[in-house]
Amino acid sequence: MRKVIVVTLLALFSLFVIAQESPKRPKIGLVLSGGGAKGFAHVGALKVIEEAGIPIDYITGTSVGSIVGGLYAIGYDATTLENVIGSENWAELLSNSAKREYIPAIIKEEQSRYLISLPFETNKIGIPAGVLNGQNVIELFTYLSYGYHDVSDFSKFPIPFKCIATDIATGEEVVLDKGYLPKAMRASMAVPAAFATCEIGGRMLVDGALVNNFPVDRCREMGADIVIGIYIQDDLLEKSKIKTIPDVISQLISLMSITKSEKNLKNVDILIKPDLTDYSAASFDTEAAKVMMKRGEDAARKMLPQLIRMRDSLGIIPIARKKRELPDNNATINVNKIEVEGTAKTNIVSFLGKLGIEKDKNVTLQHIRASISKIYATGNYENVDFKISGDEKKTIHIIVKESSTNRLNVGLNYETDLNAAALINATIYSDRISGSNLSLDAKLSSYPMFTARYSLDRGWKPGITAAGSFISDVIWGYENGRKAAEINVQLTNFQLATQVVISDIFKIAVGASFEHFNFGSIIGTQDNTEFKNATFYNYFAKIKFDEFDKPYFPNRGWAMDGTFKLVTDNGVNYMGKSPVTLLGFTVKGAAQISDRLVFLPSFYSQFTLSSDVPIYYRSYIGGSQKTNYFGGYLPFAGLRRMQLSADNVALVRFDLRLRLWEKVFVSLNSNVGMYGDAVSPFSNGNFMVGEGFSIAYNSVVGPIELNLSTSNLNQKIIPYFSLGYSF
Repeated sequence: MRKVIVVTLLALFSLFVIAQESPKRPKIGLVLSGGGAKGFAHVGALKVIEEAGIPIDYITGTSVGSIVGGLYAIGYDATTLENVIGSENWAELLSNSAKREYIPAIIKEEQSRYLISLPFETNKIGIPAGVLNGQNVIELFTYLSYGYHDVSDFSKFPIPFKCIATDIATGEEVVLDKGYLPKAMRASMAVPAAFATCEIGGRMLVDGALVNNFPVDRCREMGADIVIGIYIQDDLLEKSKIKTIPDVISQLISLMSITKSEKNLKNVDILIKPDLTDYSAASFDTEAAKVMMKRGEDAARKMLPQLIRMRDSLGIIPIARKKRELPDNNATINVNKIEVEGTAKTNIVSFLGKLGIEKDKNVTLQHIRASISKIYATGNYENVDFKISGDEKKTIHIIVKESSTNRLNVGLNYETDLNAAALINATIYSDRISGSNLSLDAKLSSYPMFTARYSLDRGWKPGITAAGSFISDVIWGYENGRKAAEINVQLTNFQLATQVVISDIFKIAVGASFEHFNFGSIIGTQDNTEFKNATFYNYFAKIKFDEFDKPYFPNRGWAMDGTFKLVTDNGVNYMGKSPVTLLGFTVKGAAQISDRLVFLPSFYSQFTLSSDVPIYYRSYIGGSQKTNYFGGYLPFAGLRRMQLSADNVALVRFDLRLRLWEKVFVSLNSNVGMYGDAVSPFSNGNFMVGEGFSIAYNSVVGPIELNLSTSNLNQKIIPYFSLGYSF
């Protein structure tokens, strides 16, 4: 037994000596170039490198390469990154839009009207440094890097990491290897004009691709003996192929960094270059991402024999890469401290109240993310960044960049019935968190509108809305289904109300209004005895609920509008009798059946619980118009705009919407309804049924829609076309 022990010890000592005397394995570096959306190919190539069992000792990356490289450096494997890419909505991620569920109810409808929104001060209008502020992108980075928020030295990551940015003031290359990883990745990918600049350490940084798009030299400096490079940047484009803004930006980046890239390309040991000629730096959509990841994998697989030869020549024994799991959104976090930076104009008490996180209480990671989203959704900040540090007790450090107090907003719209219109809005905020603001609207069209509105949103505590408006519209008269008359009408309206808002999705308002109707010219054959100028003093109660995930083309959620209104001609009664009582109720829903198919049921109704209803408050039925200035408009597929009028109406509609491509939709529309002047249109009313078909495109200037419909009352095809956001 003693001999066995001695022999074993001698054998172990010999192995130890041999191991000490054998040379160290050469260090292997990975370099990932920039290239916008084409960076999805990096992930496919990494799957093959992992399959070959190649250990990575250092990583450098630029732009999108810094994102993939940074996440790979903290432990994510290629399969996890592939799943993250496939699960993201890239249109929403690469936008400035807040998550709609967190947008305050009082401004939710307002926000979906504008094509352009610019900050302005007393004497000038501001132009943003980039189209995108990057809020949604950096929030994703912050989530994915949770657990490394307080690791400020990137050499301490599981794989040491560096990324490249450009100082826009000096043109110098900036190597980011310390600080806060999400901010470093965000700075490296800040394509000029597309993304706003990113300030780190007092320097204004943009995309590193301008100076070093393929940082092989930086990887060698870290100590890499062998470099594997994945290169996705375009070659210089021919003149005939430069057609879009992304093409121009890509060409400029290539021109500025081509000399450095060519030098670095010669310093790579194994180069993987996917064929991405069909895609551009702006091809951010899930389907394109899947194809590009596959092409990255295909390109790397061609190099697999070379990777295996290198591995075997170095005596590397393949070991499975340790996989980092995605952070648990339900993980409990004990918040010991909350630090807020950048709130020069902010009421900090209101800020913390809106945040909804208490010190020395347990919260989940998901709750913290939702709270940050609520702060951003107020519209008072260009960016809301956060990081979580500490061991058992955590500190939440929040950094905000306050937006301009005032906004100038512009909307554009065209639709078949009312032609072109432009909306110019100025919104002036007097208190940044309380929701106090003055909004001024001017609608420029054949039927102009001017509105001034002051609102104070105090959440569940009673707030105030005071508004005055002048609205011009047209009522059409029909004979035998054909337009026979045009009646011009103007409404001057003043109202004062108090409201409460619950959970940013539910609003209740009670108030009074003064309404004066003035009838202008009547063109065509129409009995005009009812069309007389009149003044009313009314009282109302309204409820509004909206939890749709999107204002246009929603996939899930539902919305509800309800109005109870008492109409008088002297503040007490109408024509010496009881006030006219109006009740309107609308419910809309969206239920996602599959990834492409959505069912959209809706119900519209308006009832008059009185006789002798003024013509001004009757229901007008038909068409596809999205606005409802007078409060009595009900859409119906298969009828022309305002083709029918009645005291009482109830309509049910069912739409089935199919997404053909990323932004192209087709829908089948069907609706049925009862209408009449009797109190119960169901027993004494008229029946109508209509159906239609529409095709729509969710463009950068708003929805573009063509609808064709017919009904039992018209028995002919009625076309309708609209372009732009509704207002």
